[in-house]
Amino acid sequence: MSEFITYEKFATVPELKELVELLEANNIPYELEDDVQVFDASFANIQHHRDYRIKLLPSDFDRATELRNNVALSELDKIDPDYYLFGFTDEELIDLISKQDEWSPFDFQLAQKLLKDRGREISSQKINELKEERIEELSEPEKHTAWWIGLGYVFAFLGGLIGIIIGYYIISSKKVLPNGERIYTYSESDRKHGTRILLIAITAIIIGVAFRIINAV
Repeated sequence: MSEFITYEKFATVPELKELVELLEANNIPYELEDDVQVFDASFANIQHHRDYRIKLLPSDFDRATELRNNVALSELDKIDPDYYLFGFTDEELIDLISKQDEWSPFDFQLAQKLLKDRGREISSQKINELKEERIEELSEPEKHTAWWIGLGYVFAFLGGLIGIIIGYYIISSKKVLPNGERIYTYSESDRKHGTRILLIAITAIIIGVAFRIINAV
């Protein structure tokens, strides 16, 4: 059974409320949380310094993104002529489009419009290709993990709780792709190291406790 996972985080209430209303209008189930507790959907007694998260079912990620893009498209005529994207080069706009997950739907749509106005329109097919390439890029396992694994082994052999924490984190850590798919953060070989670190740390702790009990007798 699918679980709700974080779709996007917001720092301001107006942006959050806008998306909530869009989801409700299109019958997309969601969950709201802040960094302290489950979110009050009534927006009563809301505090403005928290990190607000909207969670969706993975199967609804693409649909929600498409709806937001459609809303943004209808707002392009209201753009301020001093908006910062007007100063972007063509290459910077293309990079923005290829990394849609890092930008707002409005910026994503405006970047396409600006390129079209400059005679460098990007087709829907090309945008889909860029999206697939981005998914492949984000799907790559975390690199430069040797120091992290080495640190895990050190703490594991020392018999510390930190070794268990590091081992478990390497084994279980996952990241969410823009399409809602959850994948392991670390490669299979790194997760095998995580398993060894976890087992060594647990064994070291058990041995340490056993010695203390024997010495106490």
